[in-house]
Amino acid sequence: MNETVKFSCVVDGSPRYRHQAWIWSTTLLRIARRQPHEVVMHLVEGVDGREFDVLRDLGVEIRTVPPFDERHPYSNKLSQLHSEALRDADLVVLTDCDIAFADDVDSLFAGLEMIAAKTVDLARPSYDHWRRIFAAAGFDSEPGLALATHSGEPTFARNFNGGVYVLTREAFAALGSAWPRWNRWLLDRPEILGDLTFHTDQVAFGLATHELGLAVYDLPPRFNYPTHLVDPLPADPVLLHYHQHLDDAGYLRPVGHDAVDAKIRRVNQVLAAERHAAS
Repeated sequence: MNETVKFSCVVDGSPRYRHQAWIWSTTLLRIARRQPHEVVMHLVEGVDGREFDVLRDLGVEIRTVPPFDERHPYSNKLSQLHSEALRDADLVVLTDCDIAFADDVDSLFAGLEMIAAKTVDLARPSYDHWRRIFAAAGFDSEPGLALATHSGEPTFARNFNGGVYVLTREAFAALGSAWPRWNRWLLDRPEILGDLTFHTDQVAFGLATHELGLAVYDLPPRFNYPTHLVDPLPADPVLLHYHQHLDDAGYLRPVGHDAVDAKIRRVNQVLAAERHAAS
């Protein structure tokens, strides 16, 4: 592929997120074999960037971004929407820090028109909840229907797991105002999500893509594979979304499926070698 690609994440101040950022960047460079100039790490203001000097020396771009909204730290990922480092890329891959790249990722872009993302693992919010959200948002239509990939429960067809978003340049530009606007609309009305406010940025993404009518390709689970769920589905994963499913040494825990665990072993071997080389 000839398009320019940027892979991006946002790192908050917690030591947990800094460790995740190390896994993210190491596997992206060593296993997915992406070039350093394709990698952008955004640090929320206040994060000490000196510990990422090794990446900077390799050619990874390190940028500082302001927090998005103090009411919802998980929405800091939206701060990268106005990053100059991403604006001119043909394709932008926005991921959470708790992603490990387990293989070559060129197939991630197959089927892409405007956006590629994976339907949520669990129906949070539920389909009925989404109907209420649509009514509050003033949409005349009913939400499209999809089944959560893990639980099989009904939910909105644009309720995507926020761990991996693949965006064309046009989609990235369009979401730059719509996604933050819906995010703040939800934060201003906490009663709409209630005890699901954790998912504010995810719900806002669904509302923004619906409003804009952006074409979305539904990624297979192997491109955003949850290792933290009990009895995850067998697959040959490309991107592992491990959340906090790490052992005491900071390596990914196995899940009990041979193909998945083979990829996890590969990731852990690369991480161990990188840790040894740095010691």
